[in-house]
Amino acid sequence: MITSIKDKTIRIEFEIGNYNKDLIDLLTMMEISNKSKASESDIKKLSDDISAEWWSKNKSRLVDENSN
Repeated sequence: MITSIKDKTIRIEFEIGNYNKDLIDLLTMMEISNKSKASESDIKKLSDDISAEWWSKNKSRLVDENSN
């Protein structure tokens, strides 16, 4: 891995096949989120909506409603 800082840019270089995909995904997500104009409340509502939808679709396979 080679890193360099110049002006307002940080450059990170990895050899092909020798990198952590999770790290690249995290850095990509951070770059995208820095450009977002969404507020914390917008993000919280979206997260709640996604969780509610997921739970609605998956509850029956995770919870035995006949058990007490």
